[in-house]
Amino acid sequence: MDYKLIALDMDGTLLNDKKEITDKNKEAISKATAQGVKIVLSSGRSYDGIAYAYKELGISGSDEYMINCGGNLIESLDKEIIYEKVLDNSVCEKVARELNENKLNYILIDEEGNSYDSYQEWMEQHMLNNELGIVKFMVHTHKRKLLEAAKLLHQKFDQEFFVVVTSKQDIEIFPKEVNKGKALKKLAKYLKIKADEILVIGDWDNDVPMIKFAGLGIAMGNSPEHVKKASDEITADNNHSGVGQAIEKYVLKEGEALDEL
Repeated sequence: MDYKLIALDMDGTLLNDKKEITDKNKEAISKATAQGVKIVLSSGRSYDGIAYAYKELGISGSDEYMINCGGNLIESLDKEIIYEKVLDNSVCEKVARELNENKLNYILIDEEGNSYDSYQEWMEQHMLNNELGIVKFMVHTHKRKLLEAAKLLHQKFDQEFFVVVTSKQDIEIFPKEVNKGKALKKLAKYLKIKADEILVIGDWDNDVPMIKFAGLGIAMGNSPEHVKKASDEITADNNHSGVGQAIEKYVLKEGEALDEL
C-alpha cells in the first residue's frame, strides 16, 4: 500500500525515554517525506511542545499540520487553526467541583499549553484574556491507584465527556466529541486523504481511536497489551526506534531501506 500520511504520537512513540528522536527515526521519516508522505504529529502537547520536533525532523511549511492538545486543535505549522474545541467555563466549574469532592489532584490546561491548579486560578486568568479556553483536565494519580481513579472518572463523566488514560499516572478529560481519531479524520477530510492511505503509530489508550481509524494502525512494543490487541501490527519499543522500523517495513519503497545504526 502506498501511504500518503503517517500520524505519529510523540511521548512513548516518536520520542525515546530520554525524550529524544533517534537517528533511525529521523532517517526513516526523512526518506518517507522524500517519497511525498506527509508526517502529522498527534500529541497531548500544545503547539510549542510539538513544533520543535518538526524542526528537528526538517519539516516546515504552511501545508504541514499537527494535532495537538489530544485532539482539541488541528493547526498548521504557521499556526492557522483548522479545528478547535474547548470546554465551556460552566462545564469546567462542574468538573473541578466533582474532582475536588473526590480528592483527586488535577490541573486545567488551556489551548496554549498553560496549566492551572484550580478552577479559581483559571477564572482569574480568563478575566485577563477571555479568548483563551480550557482544552482538558489532567488528573494525576499514583500508579497503584490509576485503575481505581479511572473507573471512578469513567462512571462520573463518560456520558458527557471523553475520559482516557494517557500514561501510567495520568487520566485526561476532554469534550465528548474530542479524541485523536476524530481529529485525524477531520484532517484527512481536509487534506482529501482516505483512511486506508493513512498509517498510524501510537503507544497508549489515547492513541487507540486514531489507530482504529487508519488503514494500518501500529502499536509500539512498549504499549500496554490492550493497545496492542486494538492494533493491526506491533513494532519495536520507543527506545529501539520502533517508528523507524515500522516506516521502513510498511512505507519505504524497495531500495530505501535504512542503514544499520
